Amino acid sequence: MSIDLRTVTLQPLRQTYGHIARRFGDKPASRYQEGTYDLQADANFHYRPTWGPQYEIFDASRSAIKLADWYVLKDPRQYYYGAYTIARARSQEVAEAGFRLCRRQ
Repeated sequence: MSIDLRTVTLQPLRQTYGHIARRFGDKPASRYQEGTYDLQADANFHYRPTWGPQYEIFDASRSAIKLADWYVLKDPRQYYYGAYTIARARSQEVAEAGFRLCRRQ
């Protein structure tokens, strides 16, 4: 009795989700891109809101700001939670150093 062990490599059919592939192409996306781009529902709402029945729930014409792509407003630095908290801690330290300088004088 012999056992033949082989390694089989499976090729994925696609590299990322469809909404990310339409925006960036079929390449592996970062977690930031998967979690922030094109997740807002914009179709197939069953009811109009009772407070404004002339609009859909997330109607772009409700805003005075008109953009062709609402995702151009994303932060280019792509702050993750860790990087954000480190930057905020650093700015807090700078502010406290400024306060100490003012107290000494």
